[in-house]
Amino acid sequence: MPFAKGAKATPTYFRARTWALGSEMEYSLEFGRRLIEAAENVHGGEEADRTVLYLSLLACEISLKALLESVGFDIGHLSRRSHRIHLLIDDVANCQFIDTGDLATQIRARTVVHGSANGTVGALLTQGVSECSKYPNGIRYGEIVVHFPPSVMLMCARVVNDWCGQNFENLRRVEAN
Repeated sequence: MPFAKGAKATPTYFRARTWALGSEMEYSLEFGRRLIEAAENVHGGEEADRTVLYLSLLACEISLKALLESVGFDIGHLSRRSHRIHLLIDDVANCQFIDTGDLATQIRARTVVHGSANGTVGALLTQGVSECSKYPNGIRYGEIVVHFPPSVMLMCARVVNDWCGQNFENLRRVEAN
Protein backbone atom coordinates (compact mmCIF):
# COMPACT_ATOMS: atom_id res chain seq x y z
CA MET A 1 0.00 0.00 0.00
CA PRO A 2 1.55 3.35 -0.98
CA PHE A 3 1.88 6.08 1.63
CA ALA A 4 0.68 9.63 1.15
CA LYS A 5 3.41 12.14 0.46
CA GLY A 6 5.22 12.97 3.69
CA ALA A 7 3.62 10.07 5.60
CA LYS A 8 5.89 7.82 7.61
CA ALA A 9 5.64 4.09 7.97
CA THR A 10 5.11 3.02 11.55
CA PRO A 11 6.48 -0.40 12.45
CA THR A 12 4.13 -2.79 14.13
CA TYR A 13 5.69 -4.82 16.90
CA PHE A 14 4.38 -8.15 18.03
CA ARG A 15 5.69 -10.91 20.19
CA ALA A 16 4.81 -14.38 19.02
CA ARG A 17 4.33 -16.72 21.93
CA THR A 18 3.20 -20.28 22.10
CA TRP A 19 1.66 -22.17 24.95
CA ALA A 20 2.78 -25.65 25.78
CA LEU A 21 2.40 -27.72 28.89
CA GLY A 22 0.61 -24.82 30.56
CA SER A 23 3.42 -22.29 30.26
CA GLU A 24 4.50 -19.56 27.90
CA MET A 25 7.27 -20.57 25.47
CA GLU A 26 9.82 -18.59 23.50
CA TYR A 27 10.43 -21.19 20.76
CA SER A 28 7.80 -22.96 18.69
CA LEU A 29 7.59 -26.23 16.79
CA GLU A 30 4.85 -24.62 14.73
CA PHE A 31 7.24 -21.86 13.66
CA GLY A 32 9.78 -24.54 12.69
CA ARG A 33 7.09 -26.23 10.60
CA ARG A 34 6.19 -22.93 8.92
CA LEU A 35 9.85 -22.39 7.99
CA ILE A 36 9.82 -25.82 6.35
CA GLU A 37 6.65 -24.92 4.44
CA ALA A 38 8.26 -21.68 3.29
CA ALA A 39 11.35 -23.58 2.10
CA GLU A 40 9.14 -26.05 0.19
CA ASN A 41 7.70 -23.13 -1.77
CA VAL A 42 11.01 -21.62 -2.88
CA HIS A 43 11.89 -22.40 -6.49
CA GLY A 44 14.58 -21.16 -8.84
CA GLY A 45 18.35 -21.18 -9.16
CA GLU A 46 21.33 -20.86 -6.87
CA GLU A 47 19.85 -18.18 -4.62
CA ALA A 48 16.75 -20.32 -4.21
CA ASP A 49 18.99 -23.23 -3.13
CA ARG A 50 20.71 -20.96 -0.61
CA THR A 51 17.31 -19.89 0.71
CA VAL A 52 16.06 -23.47 1.06
CA LEU A 53 19.27 -24.47 2.84
CA TYR A 54 19.09 -21.52 5.23
CA LEU A 55 15.40 -21.99 6.05
CA SER A 56 15.95 -25.73 6.56
CA LEU A 57 18.79 -25.20 9.02
CA LEU A 58 16.82 -22.48 10.81
CA ALA A 59 13.84 -24.85 11.08
CA CYS A 60 16.12 -27.48 12.67
CA GLU A 61 17.47 -24.93 15.13
CA ILE A 62 14.03 -23.61 16.14
CA SER A 63 12.52 -27.11 16.43
CA LEU A 64 15.34 -28.33 18.66
CA LYS A 65 15.18 -25.21 20.83
CA ALA A 66 11.40 -25.60 21.22
CA LEU A 67 11.86 -29.18 22.40
CA LEU A 68 14.68 -28.27 24.76
CA GLU A 69 12.71 -25.39 26.21
CA SER A 70 9.76 -27.72 26.83
CA VAL A 71 11.95 -30.04 28.93
CA GLY A 72 13.29 -27.24 31.08
CA PHE A 73 16.31 -25.69 29.38
CA ASP A 74 16.20 -21.98 30.12
CA ILE A 75 16.17 -19.34 27.40
CA GLY A 76 19.62 -18.09 28.45
CA HIS A 77 21.17 -21.51 27.85
CA LEU A 78 19.45 -21.85 24.50
CA SER A 79 20.49 -18.34 23.47
CA ARG A 80 24.10 -19.09 24.37
CA ARG A 81 23.93 -22.13 22.10
CA SER A 82 23.30 -19.56 19.36
CA HIS A 83 23.11 -21.29 15.96
CA ARG A 84 25.31 -24.25 16.92
CA ILE A 85 22.91 -27.01 15.97
CA HIS A 86 25.41 -29.74 16.89
CA LEU A 87 25.31 -28.54 20.52
CA LEU A 88 21.50 -28.51 20.49
CA ILE A 89 21.57 -32.11 19.22
CA ASP A 90 23.92 -32.97 22.11
CA ASP A 91 21.49 -31.40 24.58
CA VAL A 92 18.58 -33.40 23.15
CA ALA A 93 20.62 -36.62 23.13
CA ASN A 94 21.30 -36.13 26.84
CA CYS A 95 17.57 -35.97 27.62
CA GLN A 96 15.70 -39.07 28.72
CA PHE A 97 12.50 -40.61 27.41
CA ILE A 98 9.88 -40.57 30.15
CA ASP A 99 8.27 -43.86 29.04
CA THR A 100 11.43 -45.97 28.73
CA GLY A 101 14.15 -44.14 30.65
CA ASP A 102 16.45 -44.38 27.62
CA LEU A 103 18.55 -41.43 26.52
CA ALA A 104 17.34 -39.65 23.40
CA THR A 105 20.53 -40.35 21.45
CA GLN A 106 18.40 -41.97 18.73
CA ILE A 107 17.73 -38.54 17.25
CA ARG A 108 21.19 -38.76 15.65
CA ALA A 109 20.30 -42.08 14.00
CA ARG A 110 17.03 -40.90 12.45
CA THR A 111 17.19 -41.66 8.74
CA VAL A 112 16.83 -38.77 6.31
CA VAL A 113 18.19 -40.37 3.13
CA HIS A 114 17.76 -44.14 2.92
CA GLY A 115 20.74 -46.12 1.66
CA SER A 116 23.27 -43.36 2.31
CA ALA A 117 26.17 -43.45 4.76
CA ASN A 118 25.67 -39.74 5.48
CA GLY A 119 21.89 -39.90 5.48
CA THR A 120 21.14 -39.53 9.18
CA VAL A 121 20.28 -36.49 11.26
CA GLY A 122 23.55 -36.93 13.15
CA ALA A 123 25.67 -37.05 10.01
CA LEU A 124 23.91 -34.11 8.39
CA LEU A 125 23.80 -31.82 11.43
CA THR A 126 26.86 -32.77 13.45
CA GLN A 127 29.48 -34.87 11.70
CA GLY A 128 29.65 -32.89 8.50
CA VAL A 129 29.67 -29.40 9.99
CA SER A 130 33.43 -28.98 9.83
CA GLU A 131 33.42 -29.44 6.04
CA CYS A 132 30.34 -27.27 5.39
CA SER A 133 29.84 -23.55 5.13
CA LYS A 134 29.18 -22.32 8.65
CA TYR A 135 25.54 -21.70 9.47
CA PRO A 136 24.17 -19.06 9.44
CA ASN A 137 26.67 -16.54 8.02
CA GLY A 138 28.43 -18.92 5.64
CA ILE A 139 25.04 -19.71 4.14
CA ARG A 140 23.71 -16.15 4.02
CA TYR A 141 26.82 -14.46 2.64
CA GLY A 142 29.52 -15.21 0.11
CA GLU A 143 29.75 -16.53 -3.40
CA ILE A 144 30.23 -20.23 -2.69
CA VAL A 145 28.23 -22.34 -0.28
CA VAL A 146 29.61 -25.78 0.56
CA HIS A 147 26.98 -27.94 2.18
CA PHE A 148 24.78 -30.99 1.75
CA PRO A 149 22.17 -30.50 -1.00
CA PRO A 150 19.33 -28.15 -0.01
CA SER A 151 16.73 -30.82 -0.81
CA VAL A 152 18.43 -33.21 1.62
CA MET A 153 18.59 -30.56 4.34
CA LEU A 154 14.91 -29.81 3.79
CA MET A 155 14.14 -33.50 4.33
CA CYS A 156 16.36 -33.35 7.44
CA ALA A 157 14.38 -30.37 8.77
CA ARG A 158 11.14 -32.34 8.31
CA VAL A 159 12.58 -35.34 10.15
CA VAL A 160 13.86 -33.18 13.02
CA ASN A 161 10.61 -31.23 13.35
CA ASP A 162 8.52 -34.43 13.23
CA TRP A 163 10.75 -36.18 15.78
CA CYS A 164 10.59 -33.20 18.13
CA GLY A 165 6.80 -33.09 17.80
CA GLN A 166 6.43 -36.83 18.43
CA ASN A 167 8.57 -36.62 21.55
CA PHE A 168 7.51 -33.20 22.84
CA GLU A 169 5.79 -34.57 25.93
CA ASN A 170 7.88 -37.72 26.32
CA LEU A 171 11.28 -36.26 27.21
CA ARG A 172 12.76 -34.93 30.41
CA ARG A 173 15.98 -33.15 31.12
CA VAL A 174 18.59 -35.21 32.90
CA GLU A 175 20.50 -33.12 35.39
CA ALA A 176 24.28 -33.55 35.34
CA ASN A 177 25.74 -35.07 38.49
